[in-house]
Amino acid sequence: RSTASATATTVTADDSGTLFVNLSTSTHTYTLPTLALSAGKHWIFFNGQATASLAITGGTTDKIIGVNDLTGDTITSDTKAGSAAIVFCDGTWYYAITTSGAVTTAGVWTVSS
Repeated sequence: RSTASATATTVTADDSGTLFVNLSTSTHTYTLPTLALSAGKHWIFFNGQATASLAITGGTTDKIIGVNDLTGDTITSDTKAGSAAIVFCDGTWYYAITTSGAVTTAGVWTVSS
């Protein structure tokens, strides 16, 4: 599901397996669903442009593991087309596997806790 809108997207548990493509020229934020409803679910996020980043927030503080952090609130991509994240949930934590669209750099994502 792609969007060119700067308006944030609320992801639902029923969206599990969906590929979200950011086509916005400003940072687009995706808010993950409640942990308790998300056990066994996963979502894929892809930055489809090169002028802004995409941000993924857990909606609950300190619940994203990834980007070299065990208690992240939000992860944010670089501004490279092709940067992507796959987020899995076990009902207690979100696990983020990230990659950068940069040719010479891998995993240029940041995290806020």
